[in-house]
Amino acid sequence: MDDWTILQLVLYGAGSLVALTQSVVFTHYHRVFRRDHLLLWALSFLALALYLSTSAISITLLGSMPASHPLRLTVSSISLVSAYVQVALLIMGTLAIWRTHRWSRRQVIAALGLATTFGLFGALAFAFDPQYVQERFFLRVGLRYLVGGLAALAMGFAIAIRWPRGRLGQQLTALALILYAADLLHIFASYCAQAGYGITWPWMRHVGVASVLTQLFIGYGLVVWLLEDERDRAERATDAAEHLRHFDPMTGLPNRQHMLSMLARQLEQQQDTTLLLVRVDNLGHIAAAFGMDGVDLALATSAERIDEVARSRGLFAARPDADHFSLHGTGLDTEAGAGRIAEQVLDALARPLFWNGRELALEASIGIALAPQDADTADALQSRAEMARARARREGAMRYRFYAPDLDAEAQQRLVLQAELRAAFARDELVLEFQPLLDGWSLEICGFEALVRWQHPTRGRLYPDAFIAELEALGMIEDLDMWVLERACTAALSWQRPGGEPIPVAVNISAYSFQRRDFPDTITTLLLRTGLSAGCLELEIVESIALELPERAVVSLDCLRELGVRVMLDDFGTGFSSLKHLRQLPFDGIKIDRSFVIDVLVDPRDAAIVRAMLALAHSLGLEVVAEGIETPAQLAWFQSAGCDRLQGFHFHRSMEHEAAVALVKRTPERAAT
Repeated sequence: MDDWTILQLVLYGAGSLVALTQSVVFTHYHRVFRRDHLLLWALSFLALALYLSTSAISITLLGSMPASHPLRLTVSSISLVSAYVQVALLIMGTLAIWRTHRWSRRQVIAALGLATTFGLFGALAFAFDPQYVQERFFLRVGLRYLVGGLAALAMGFAIAIRWPRGRLGQQLTALALILYAADLLHIFASYCAQAGYGITWPWMRHVGVASVLTQLFIGYGLVVWLLEDERDRAERATDAAEHLRHFDPMTGLPNRQHMLSMLARQLEQQQDTTLLLVRVDNLGHIAAAFGMDGVDLALATSAERIDEVARSRGLFAARPDADHFSLHGTGLDTEAGAGRIAEQVLDALARPLFWNGRELALEASIGIALAPQDADTADALQSRAEMARARARREGAMRYRFYAPDLDAEAQQRLVLQAELRAAFARDELVLEFQPLLDGWSLEICGFEALVRWQHPTRGRLYPDAFIAELEALGMIEDLDMWVLERACTAALSWQRPGGEPIPVAVNISAYSFQRRDFPDTITTLLLRTGLSAGCLELEIVESIALELPERAVVSLDCLRELGVRVMLDDFGTGFSSLKHLRQLPFDGIKIDRSFVIDVLVDPRDAAIVRAMLALAHSLGLEVVAEGIETPAQLAWFQSAGCDRLQGFHFHRSMEHEAAVALVKRTPERAAT
């Protein structure tokens, strides 16, 4: 073995070792970062290592064999296939990171198939004909250097043009590919010179050193490129995390932290600052009717419309909470200007919004606080605006209110009241009173309505208007419903008369309880536990409860009627579409709101409306109850109009359980029909 052969063997071995090391490095990085291009690079250098090692074997150990020998053909085929596969994988890996493109499995297989076909063609063509030595040499050696050199040159210039200055990894890779291409094309040129003109360049003995160095240079450039790419990814992730710290991901608006920071800067500069706090109040109803997609649409649309108003008035919009938005800024030195903006926001939110062919109505309330007169810190300003917004919400839908000092005292009172309500259940301070219902013709007692009262330790007996809203805010209204139902059913057992007509107890049910899917099952369990007959229980619900989920309401009403429990529509006449829903929802009767009863003798229009209600209900087979009868004249009017049951102070005020039982015992007994 001469010195030239030994040198070639050493260079091929060194190049193979370098390529194998680079393959191991990129395989490790692939396991860490899970990037497709790293796997392609690892396989590319593995193919290069295989090419160099098989080339060394073919030149040194098999060089004396004929070209058609099976062993030499096998080694040559592996070598050439590895060479072309290495070029294909290197190009695909570099393109994957360069264009942020992910190759599909089909594309990778197609590229490797093409490279394999090209390599096999070069290895097997002219292999069995000794006359075509030059052609065989060109296909096996020269063409590989030509294809590899041109591909590396194209990739090098493409990367150099694509990436600007300052990207060290890409520029090193581009330079290394160009040098590698120059080395391959130089070798190709030397072979052409030797084959065509018999010219041998003396420095070609040492050109293998340049090949090893350029391969190492390519690997180094790719590693630097990888590290820079991961650094950029980390910086982008940091920027995204920083953005999320200050901006809402759904709407893109600043979040509470960013809003308070801007308000604080404005207050530090002693600027007159205005904060409008907007809450979308009916998201719960939207979720029940349209699902969470409807909620997302409602929030996104609200954000767009509020931001549009804010930009038009030189203000900043934000989303400080899940269902809250805000508009804030300086330059609005009068309440009139802030009020006009609030009206614009309400008008914008009131515009029609449709989802799957159905209109999705938005309801909102707005609180306004001004600095420095209302607060001198950002947190306090938001708190004042929320107090005003809560007052606006209690006054009705689509309203706005300014902060006033009395709201602080009101907020403190509400906190105290809520704390006392939590203790009221434990101390058994809630009591039930019962107001009789009388037959419209005989004026005999035919039922009682259960009315809850709070025996406050210092304020005396309180009516529901004083505490029901706070129970809803505390999420305890369902507990109250169950408590009232349990006590009412137990009480109703005590006034039933054997053999007589049932004397039912009527209980008002909140929306929170009625809308539960298991509500009919809860009533069934309650009746079994207390022993009360289903015909002795009557439930009263307001129209809005049934309208929120009409399909579920129909199912619940049908289940309750099958059970034998009567369901009455309370406050009839105050809903916007009561007549329509009388036909659709299976109620047993209606209860005319007291606002119509009070004016029936003085307002001919109310009298006409009540007569129409009675006629409509009776035509549908529904029973009618009039509440709020306070004078003999009202009694005479409703008796003449044919009202089925009557209730009011003219007959009896609400009374405790013992008094109700005593009243029933004093009333003459009617025979059961």
